[in-house]
Amino acid sequence: MVTQKTDLHCHILPGIDDGAKNLEVSIALLREEINQGVTNIMFTPHFDSDRISVDEFVSARGEALEQLRASKEFAGMDINFKLGAEVYYTVGLADMELEPLCYQGSDYILIELPTQARPHGLSRTLGTIINKGYRPIIAHVERYAYMMSDPTTLYDLIDLGCLAQINAETLVTKTKLSPVVGCLIRRGLVQFIASDCHSRRRRPPNLEKGFAALRSNYGGKYEERFLDAAKQIYSGAAICPEDAKKPKKILGMWV
Repeated sequence: MVTQKTDLHCHILPGIDDGAKNLEVSIALLREEINQGVTNIMFTPHFDSDRISVDEFVSARGEALEQLRASKEFAGMDINFKLGAEVYYTVGLADMELEPLCYQGSDYILIELPTQARPHGLSRTLGTIINKGYRPIIAHVERYAYMMSDPTTLYDLIDLGCLAQINAETLVTKTKLSPVVGCLIRRGLVQFIASDCHSRRRRPPNLEKGFAALRSNYGGKYEERFLDAAKQIYSGAAICPEDAKKPKKILGMWV
């Protein structure tokens, strides 16, 4: 029996970003999500305030959704969906109206950071967002070189009140970063995994493989914890993740 799953980060809406280029690809990706047991999905197209206004983004996202909803194929699919965004970080987020960018019906907001260098004012900006009543979720933390070289950077953000997500691909494919990712999981610095799927070939839906790897490498308790957290976040419920523990470096390894 396939376990029911929630995918909180994907690029499936047609023609709005670097994800599904058209309706045909969107339908194919959704079919694969359903085949893997996904019953709840959050559509999170990219948002960059340097390229588009919030109003323009909301309009484009709505048009992409309507295109999808108008298709007979989508109408026959047994899947729940909500709207969100993957918001690119800028210090200007502290002064923006963020509600239209949050996961629909909640105060959770998915935020993507620069990959190579820790951005200016990160803790201060995220702290301001939290004080305004929002709950930042840091997207695919395994991509940030400064967090992988020093995971205490992520610990400080979790301690501040943020949550963190990793991509399923990170668990499926073993790399030199796998030990650090394992440290993040065991230390309670990651709350859920998502597909971040973009196309059938480039970052395809892979939650089934991701959860299988999670279960195999770290045990069933993490699978249950991650599945439940994603479901709760989708519903808009406040989650209480386990207490994060600060990573330590011993003999050159983060544990």
